[in-house]
Amino acid sequence: MKEMTLNQLLTKKEEKTERWLIKDLIEQGDIAIMYGLHGHHKTGIALKIAMEVITGGKELGKSQNGKVLLYNLDSTITELKPRIVALMENRYKEYTEVIGSNLIIKSENYEDCDDFNLINKNYFYQVESDEDDIDLSWREAGFFDEDEGIKLIIIDTLSKAIVGSGINDDQAIRSAIHNLRDWIAGSQYRISILLIHHSSPKNPRKGMMGTSILENDLSTVLKIKKNKKGFELVREKHRSSHKGKSIPFKGREVLVDIDDQVCETIFVDIGSNLDQFNAEIVSQFTSGKSKSDIKRNTRVLGFGNNTTDKSFSVTFNRRWKKLIEQGFIYEEKQDNN
Repeated sequence: MKEMTLNQLLTKKEEKTERWLIKDLIEQGDIAIMYGLHGHHKTGIALKIAMEVITGGKELGKSQNGKVLLYNLDSTITELKPRIVALMENRYKEYTEVIGSNLIIKSENYEDCDDFNLINKNYFYQVESDEDDIDLSWREAGFFDEDEGIKLIIIDTLSKAIVGSGINDDQAIRSAIHNLRDWIAGSQYRISILLIHHSSPKNPRKGMMGTSILENDLSTVLKIKKNKKGFELVREKHRSSHKGKSIPFKGREVLVDIDDQVCETIFVDIGSNLDQFNAEIVSQFTSGKSKSDIKRNTRVLGFGNNTTDKSFSVTFNRRWKKLIEQGFIYEEKQDNN
């Protein structure tokens, strides 16, 4: 532990860092956990989050741009591949090469994942040479990952990353969280970590499976819930004014061509519950237009069915506020007209 006097502490200039990896959703340099029942598209949302970070997108909130390291521990790469291709082809077609170069996947059928265990004393690292494998400390792993340009690490799922222990084991979970925080600290708090987890299958209302330490010790808890129109990603526990707010989405079934074979798969469609008016607001916002320009443009396009400028302004402002609450747009760098 580094020591410093009070005078050194008071005069030390802190390096300015961004608070958010994805604005109002996932903080930079922190651990977030996302959970839901089987079939609630946890992996689909994780892939969506990954592609937003890689492309610097705005569909979930303004994202920082960087590489994503995905530990795919709950399925084979053969099962994951169609889902990645479906999402790229349907929502990120112009970014195919960028995503291909910046999404790094470690899967359960890769040898190096056999030794990945969050409760190990050290982080296992396999070198691509004839040299012996080495054990890096978790902080050293964070240093090397940050140096590679990684902004987000996704672990899917947590239960498969604590080998030899269960999610009800308090000591194992404490060790895992300690190692994850060391991993982040080694990156100088430039990397975020997203854990994928399950709801309690017998009683989903109880929340996450396993020990309560997960919910108590982590500041960001995201929950996937089913609603009448599809699904929603809820900020169940969050250090922002958006706590409790949700982002709607649906699972879309599509056909993709993988290795000359056509297969059926699913990708998540964010904002699929938006009507034409809201979709136009989000589209113009994403293109960089100001609030006043968007209001004027949507009025000219005939949205709202309002007879006066005053009534249209009331309708528009209500929609604008709701889209902010859901996370599709944000106030930063926007005028307040």
